[in-house]
Amino acid sequence: MGADILSIGTSGLLAAQRQLQTTSHNVSNVNTEGYTRQRAELEAIIPAYYAGHTGYIGTGVTVQTTVRLSNEFYEEQIRNGNSSYGQYDAFYDLSAQIDNVLANPTTGLTPTLESFYSALQEANDDPSSTPARQVLLTEANVLTDRFQLIDDHFTDLNNEVNNKLVSLASDVTSIASSIASLNIDIVKRIGAGQGSMPNDLIDQREVLIKKLSEKIDINVVYQDDGAANIFIGSGQTLVISGNAAGISTEINKYNSLELDIILTRGNAKEDITQTITGGELQGVLDFREDVLKPSVNSLGRIAIALSEEMNAQNRLGMTIQGSTAPFPLGGDFFTSQSSSPQVLDGQLSSTGIYTVDITNSKLLTTSDYKLDVNTAGEYRLTRLSDNFILNSADLTLNGAQTAAGTQGFDLTENTAAVAGESFLIQPTATAASSIGVQVNNVLDIALASPIIAGEQTDAATGGALNTGTGEISSLVNSNVTNIPLSANGGKITLTYDESLFGGQPNGGGFIVSDLNSSFASANIAFNPATDFLGKTFTFDGVTTPGLPDIGGMSFTLSGIPNDTDTFVIDDNTSPFDDNRNGLLMAQLQTTKTIENGSSDFQGAYGILVAFVGTKTHSAEVDLKAQFTLLEDAKATREGYSGVNLDEEAAFLLKYQQAYQASSKVISSANQMFQDLLNAL
Repeated sequence: MGADILSIGTSGLLAAQRQLQTTSHNVSNVNTEGYTRQRAELEAIIPAYYAGHTGYIGTGVTVQTTVRLSNEFYEEQIRNGNSSYGQYDAFYDLSAQIDNVLANPTTGLTPTLESFYSALQEANDDPSSTPARQVLLTEANVLTDRFQLIDDHFTDLNNEVNNKLVSLASDVTSIASSIASLNIDIVKRIGAGQGSMPNDLIDQREVLIKKLSEKIDINVVYQDDGAANIFIGSGQTLVISGNAAGISTEINKYNSLELDIILTRGNAKEDITQTITGGELQGVLDFREDVLKPSVNSLGRIAIALSEEMNAQNRLGMTIQGSTAPFPLGGDFFTSQSSSPQVLDGQLSSTGIYTVDITNSKLLTTSDYKLDVNTAGEYRLTRLSDNFILNSADLTLNGAQTAAGTQGFDLTENTAAVAGESFLIQPTATAASSIGVQVNNVLDIALASPIIAGEQTDAATGGALNTGTGEISSLVNSNVTNIPLSANGGKITLTYDESLFGGQPNGGGFIVSDLNSSFASANIAFNPATDFLGKTFTFDGVTTPGLPDIGGMSFTLSGIPNDTDTFVIDDNTSPFDDNRNGLLMAQLQTTKTIENGSSDFQGAYGILVAFVGTKTHSAEVDLKAQFTLLEDAKATREGYSGVNLDEEAAFLLKYQQAYQASSKVISSANQMFQDLLNAL
């Protein structure tokens, strides 16, 4: 019996020793990252049977195993929290950089737009002033420089996005490789230990898995042999037992400035850019697609609208280049954007060649487009912002400029594509970087109108000859050819004849004469009784049927003219103090020329600022919320799996007492054995 007691005492001593070792290990690792506290699980040894009335008697205790006090649900919560936090953090960090530039009065576009139009107004106040014109030209250069400065910042951010993608891909590959190596080691040790778990190695693997979840959303599946398999995206395998796939970046097949994420397993490659979910990788990719690209395109659209509208109006005006008539008409104010849109093919050696021309800046969107050619030779143009499709019924790309007119640009097929080819079309992406000032001489700013209109005057006295209250106003020359069809070199006369069109009280009109065309003259209807508030005429051969095309000219007649009252439209021979075209250019500041005529330049920029600001604020709110959720998940996990020093101190005392008690059992067994020997 003494020997039995000795064995029991020894088993208790060894069990207490293991518990003390495990608790000491816990205390030692209280500050170790990712450490999961362990516990020695005890189990009673199978009792021995004694015949008679004694029955089964216990024979001691054994240490069954040392377990990690881990809860997979808590671990998964942290992984999911890491993934969401990493996504929002990366998105917010990049979005805030754009927001700080666009909304900043020092670096934003609004102050320079206001300064430009303020300088234009000052030039209109004194159109013959060279200093005022020089200030306008200077402000124009400041404005285009600001477009380019903001676009340069966008370029820097795109480079930062690419650098982050390269770095994150490398991190994911490295971590996945380390997890695969630990899988091999863990499986090997479990086998060698006959099922005992190498807890500290598993902790190391869990730390790596959590770090991986910060980079990309993952799904972890544990095998019975102890290996951890990791899946990403839409189920792609990243780690399977001891094998790890690699993640890298490759240049996008359409855009050399953009990187895609590639998953490599052996010799097989898969583009997973569109299937990545969660983590910093998704945050960076979401920023590129949801903030950076729309911002680049929005700024480009404003640059196109500004240059196209200002150029069109400046071409309708007259410069003061020279000292005597005829004075030249204006040219482009800003560098033209019509040839800057990009068409990028998706093949290394595409046969199709396409060009894009901006036709209507009001219809331009902030989207890129994808052109696909299917096996039947049909074309499909997809607006990528909402995947709206313009199919072959809307496109006739057989060498004619017919495509996408409803989108504000025409697509011309110069060389036919073959089935399977695709192209990325960016109508506005490069506009902000390429805008510049075309006018290099202040005298070439066309503030004056090339034509003038008024009452017929006495050649000797200069006094008005009309006796009625009729007026001519709102003269607009929409054709840079001036008045090329006037017989006497410039002048066109409009003489009121109350007998025209049935005569008064329901008729009346003007005889338009001195026309250099197949018509010597033409008549236009004007009834003072109904038209006295103003009636506009447009000589373009379309708006006013029956009139010859005399140069694309609009004017408004009003009041009550008397019979034979005459108005004269003539070339402008003294444009120095004329600001009429300059006033029309100034009106463009508040004219709604963007987004289907719903926004002006500053309004469109304000929409861009609000768009980025909203995205940034939303990401900030999500980031703060996710931080709280993640901290709660970590606290829950620490409460279950973390080391509590007070608790471990109590365990040490408990196990120390058990150790001492087992020592007493051994001592008692020894004393009993000695007493037995002494009795012999």
